[in-house]
Amino acid sequence: MDVFGTTVQVIQLVYQTTIFIRDVTNDVKDYGDAKRDISERLEHELAFVETFKYVCFEQEGALMKYEQVRDSIRRDVKHCLDALNRAISDYRFEATKYDGTIPTSNADVEGAADSLAKTDLQDGDARLKDRMKAKYQVWKKKAAPLQWSLFGKEKMEKMLENYKQWTDRLRQTLSVILLLVGTPSTESGYHQRAANLRISDVSERQRRAREPPPANYDALKGQMKDDITPIGGQTVIKGVYEDESGFDTKEVIVEIRQYDEALSLATQDHNADEIKALKEPLRKLSWLLQAPMDAVPSSRDSENDYGMYTLSCIGFVDEPRKNRSLLLYQLPPALSTISDPPSLHTLINKGMAEKPTLGNRFGIARALAATVLAIHTSGWVHKNIWSRSVLLLPDPKDPREMHPYLVGWDVARPNYAGTSLAGIFELEPNLYHHEQRFGKPGQKFSNGHDIYALGVVLLEIGLWKTMSAIFAGPLKAKPEFSTAEQLSLFRRVNGVIVDKAKGMELRREVGNEYAAVVQRCLQWRPSTTADEASELSISFRTEVVDALSAGSKL
Repeated sequence: MDVFGTTVQVIQLVYQTTIFIRDVTNDVKDYGDAKRDISERLEHELAFVETFKYVCFEQEGALMKYEQVRDSIRRDVKHCLDALNRAISDYRFEATKYDGTIPTSNADVEGAADSLAKTDLQDGDARLKDRMKAKYQVWKKKAAPLQWSLFGKEKMEKMLENYKQWTDRLRQTLSVILLLVGTPSTESGYHQRAANLRISDVSERQRRAREPPPANYDALKGQMKDDITPIGGQTVIKGVYEDESGFDTKEVIVEIRQYDEALSLATQDHNADEIKALKEPLRKLSWLLQAPMDAVPSSRDSENDYGMYTLSCIGFVDEPRKNRSLLLYQLPPALSTISDPPSLHTLINKGMAEKPTLGNRFGIARALAATVLAIHTSGWVHKNIWSRSVLLLPDPKDPREMHPYLVGWDVARPNYAGTSLAGIFELEPNLYHHEQRFGKPGQKFSNGHDIYALGVVLLEIGLWKTMSAIFAGPLKAKPEFSTAEQLSLFRRVNGVIVDKAKGMELRREVGNEYAAVVQRCLQWRPSTTADEASELSISFRTEVVDALSAGSKL
């Protein structure tokens, strides 16, 4: 049987076992205050599996049947389902126990379960639920106290934690599948059931990546109530936006975006057509960043979730007289009572006094990696990952815990709008750039270039030293470089970074596995096609994001 056929059998087993668990827990009385939470979490997981089963395997035009879905992705789906099936194996044993004969060994359990799965493939979901309810009634009469103990509060919460870990991975893989095949048509059953999959945010981000902004989308009509001035090089600060009526104000996060050289010259020359073309990327970025983002992860989910943690944009203000635009973001709750948001770069440069615990540093690193994964599976790229573009905000419930948010997005420019008309480049931001993007870019931007930059930031988190500190001498001696120097300069910069990634200091600070993750990012091969980039997202999740999960629990 091929991968598709065996995967269908596994998800059917998972589905029927989950129905059985749900039926049992509905009758359990001793969960106390946790009763509602356990029931709701179980219903959410059951709804996800039922819907995933339908849209990926059963509906006409099932997603897993598309030729764009490569075998590596099909194997990943099966791997996740196999792991989920193992996580609930004790419950599956009980679900199959009184189905004719009582299995006496693990092999018998597997045989009985496989036989039941093959039979149930022909059942409708409603009929299957009736059958499982009947099986529960038989089990209820015969089950001993030891068997009931499987459904105790602590064991159920542990099981649900493991269950969610694997459905989160399935949900993340589904976002890759949708990126490859596109969102199904409105005539399919996908849209009627999509809410149960909880990937509507990803679908919306993918849609915005494919489509241009509405023609009438433009800069906000209001203005900043007070002058916005960078402080100590910090370009992300708090401010107050006043709408065009003058009556309504809103506290926001402001990101200052200075015009590049080409746009400054076009503005000076009053070249309307060129100005419009050069401002279009920021207009599109602003619209893109109004897609749904994720909130602060809960302590329950932070080690395993795949959220996209960046600030939600409310629009942009154009200030041509100051040769700049301002991106405005919603103010996170954590910032309502503190001053301007600190960047990762700022906190690291404050030294050991601001150094988080080892577990929190792993958590910051994992959240950043998960955010990069979510960005890429949304069909986006960031293009400007460095420690100055990472905000660290305290957890509203525990100010000692810090959560990272990516800002400072770069934009795709028209071909004639180079980063430097004179061929002169700043050294510090280029310290985070892959060889193909160092100085004058030699290749179109790809996911792998973001991953290389992430590796440099992870190195900073691990060492608790910024690149500006590590390269303080070269930055002071020569803060800019020319195109003619870029190849030799990259080799020297990269040599230092790789040596630091392989060095004893990093392993002593954060351990061998973290150091290995940094090295993987620095060695990541940039993809050449969109399909290849999507497929490599699965590898990135396994080799980078998931590899950091254990450390974030320290």
